[in-house]
Amino acid sequence: MSALTPRELKDAVYEQLARVSKALASAKRLELLDLLSNGPRAVESLAEQASLSVANTSSHLQVLRAARLVEAEKRGLFVTYRIAEGVEGLVLGVRRLAEARLGELSTITVTFLASRGALEAVDGEALLA
Repeated sequence: MSALTPRELKDAVYEQLARVSKALASAKRLELLDLLSNGPRAVESLAEQASLSVANTSSHLQVLRAARLVEAEKRGLFVTYRIAEGVEGLVLGVRRLAEARLGELSTITVTFLASRGALEAVDGEALLA
């Protein structure tokens, strides 16, 4: 194998950066990362929380896993996903950048919170889960 030129090395670096960026370029994948930042979850739980089918959730998780943004652990028939180390900071950074640069996000957030009214009640069992 011949040595790579400086240009080829630079291109390879940016390809890897694009790999992560492409994985983040989906609202649902960002939501899944946000959900996983609260702790490990089974695919079925993520699907329910993100209002996706299990198959669609699995597909999104495979993209995130290929970019090494999430890790998976199989237990029997179930796969549990968790956010990879350091990715919480990336998710938070994207959120902060969007809040600082996109006024629409603030408007949407205020509307969402107003439409919810009071906080949702959560029973003890659900909270522990």
